[in-house]
Amino acid sequence: MKENHIPFVMFAALFTALLFVVPTQARAAAGDLDPGFGRGGVAQTDFAGTDEYGFAVKVQRDGKIVVGGQSGVYPVFHAGLARYNANGKLDRSFGTGGKATAALDAGGDGIQGIALQSDGKIVTAGAVIHNNFTLAFITGRFNADGTLDTSFGTNGSVQTTFGDQAAEGNDVVLQSDGKIVVVGSSGAGSYSDLNDFALVRYNSDGSLDQSFGSGGKVTTHFRGSFNTGSIAWAVALQRDGKIVVGGTYVNEATPYAFALARYNTNGSLDASFGNAGVVTTRIGGGDALALGLVVQRDGRIVLAGYSDGEDHDFTLACYNSNGSLDTTFGTGGITTTNFSANSDDIAYALAVQRDGTLLVGGRVGEYPVFDFGVARYTSGGQLDQSFGVGGKVTTDLGNDELGYGIAVQRDGKVLLSGAAFNGSTFDFGVMRYLGQ
Repeated sequence: MKENHIPFVMFAALFTALLFVVPTQARAAAGDLDPGFGRGGVAQTDFAGTDEYGFAVKVQRDGKIVVGGQSGVYPVFHAGLARYNANGKLDRSFGTGGKATAALDAGGDGIQGIALQSDGKIVTAGAVIHNNFTLAFITGRFNADGTLDTSFGTNGSVQTTFGDQAAEGNDVVLQSDGKIVVVGSSGAGSYSDLNDFALVRYNSDGSLDQSFGSGGKVTTHFRGSFNTGSIAWAVALQRDGKIVVGGTYVNEATPYAFALARYNTNGSLDASFGNAGVVTTRIGGGDALALGLVVQRDGRIVLAGYSDGEDHDFTLACYNSNGSLDTTFGTGGITTTNFSANSDDIAYALAVQRDGTLLVGGRVGEYPVFDFGVARYTSGGQLDQSFGVGGKVTTDLGNDELGYGIAVQRDGKVLLSGAAFNGSTFDFGVMRYLGQ
């Protein structure tokens, strides 16, 4: 932790003065770390002296908390999961002492998104990763005890490609009929602009759903004047079963933009949405990348990510159900937030509370060392002044911290998962903040 050096004489005087002060207990407020979770609101988990990154977090019906990501030594990582009791302690009934790792592909793999089945099984979405290059979607399923569910796919996982040299799965959602939708990208690779939105739908046993797209798979190319590309980062379902996918779009020689697409239940683009099923939104004069997505109860769609100001800023865009910007939200449908002067703020995840309040989590601070950051917004896109300081909370554990996943408990408490540097390696880091 950062130290405050107080001269001894001043400390002694302060101590004497405090002897005559009646102690009072500070009132807990929304945005404070929850002292009933982990150690002072923080749970930090090392697997085996390796690097761990907690990219996604979900809450089970029983209140237990599941974090999914990757564990390993660069450049070889494998799927990693941890489960915590409601008090932030590892659930010893899960995996080995609360932690589970699985080599879904011998050469390397990782988890980007997780979804929880009603029977307690955990569905994961990610990529086959060889030498830092993503080759295919890899979707796995784990039993409630952390072991691989061998009834799913081949020994617990299934790999999917789309005819391109590279593909990666980034998020997953479960339909009410048990089918599994995974979204990501397919194309020339993680560092290329020549990718397309890619979706796949599986039956509950991991087989491709032949009624979806072409043999269970869909790719969407966003058109432009030059070479164009897109990456799907997040997915959500509407009440009518339509599939909403959010991510980023780039047209050669122009900045990145927010991107949305909506699909019918059979995988075809919904022509009633945006421009023949797709929407792109440029924000300011620089790059804007969307990484999180929610569909609100009233049908509005919100994307969260970051845009370029003087540095990167948290950015939200809100859309009506037809794909047009909701101009009642923020300023003309857009809200941007700078945490502090010179801070480089990237929002990776978005969640919505029952009252429509929006929670955004990510990393904030000045390059190259960052802190966990959370912001809360009203349904109209304004910072919620009752949360943290002016709607924002920063958590510094003393080293480098990166927030990636966010979830809201039934009691309104807020969970942020990510990675926290322990001085030598990164660990799973999970924060819990009071919601009210």
